[in-house]
Amino acid sequence: MRKRLAALALVFCLALAGCGRGAAQAVISVPERPAASLPPLAVRAAGTAYKPVPVYFDALLSARGLEKGGECFVPVGPLCSLAGYTPAWSGDETGFTLNIGALRVEGAAGQEYLTASGRYLYAPGGWIIAGEELYLPETVADKLFRLRSERDGDGLHLDCGELELLRGGENYYELNYPEEELYWLSHIINAEAKFEPLAGQIAVGNVVMNRVKSELFPNTVFEVIYDNEHVIQFEPVGLGGIRQDPTEEAVIASYLVLEGANVVGDCLYFVNPEYGSGWFDSALELRCVIGHHNFYADKD
Repeated sequence: MRKRLAALALVFCLALAGCGRGAAQAVISVPERPAASLPPLAVRAAGTAYKPVPVYFDALLSARGLEKGGECFVPVGPLCSLAGYTPAWSGDETGFTLNIGALRVEGAAGQEYLTASGRYLYAPGGWIIAGEELYLPETVADKLFRLRSERDGDGLHLDCGELELLRGGENYYELNYPEEELYWLSHIINAEAKFEPLAGQIAVGNVVMNRVKSELFPNTVFEVIYDNEHVIQFEPVGLGGIRQDPTEEAVIASYLVLEGANVVGDCLYFVNPEYGSGWFDSALELRCVIGHHNFYADKD
């Protein structure tokens, strides 16, 4: 009887030892953790939940961006690390200041643009601060680091190449663009759209610059504005409003246009429908409405 009890005890101990080994294996075999650079999947900032977006640097998953209103925002930290910089920033929902090397980027609530060492970058969606990270729109990140980005079903793909910080400086636009172009672009924006939202002012500038690039119109801003081959193209030319000093916002809008901000695509025409849009509606394709203006492109 004692031998049977001893044998049973031995079997019981061996079973416990086997369970112990199984438990130890369960503790050691844990799911692989994501890279330290990736924030949690559920990100909430300023009381708003944002959809996470995988961000690839040269095809390598390197960060997680956030989606807000259909726009992707990129974390500044990983980009700076890739470029060999240590960013320094502070801010909240009212504004922020970011220093990357000699580049200083600033944003303020109520403005639809950011400044970057004397330059202006269109950012109607603002910025996001989540946890300890600052997120900027992908279009702004593209400009700041000279990137090329593309969005698909997998996420945001950044072609980093050789990263280079945006160059600014005092009087950047005056030093890098013809004085005549700056003068007339800001004046036509002011004359046609000074009471429009910033997007509406940019849109007028887009139409002018689209005409400069088109074979259907003259190839300078001045000649486009004063083009009267068929009829005066811009009413303020005939009424004298073109000579009025532009507002500060109209000047900024002209800078944003020169920086590549485009809200109307390839539109070549615009009109305030309150004064009649019959020919425009019949002969052209309506692309968008911004403020008090309809914007049109040629029909395909």
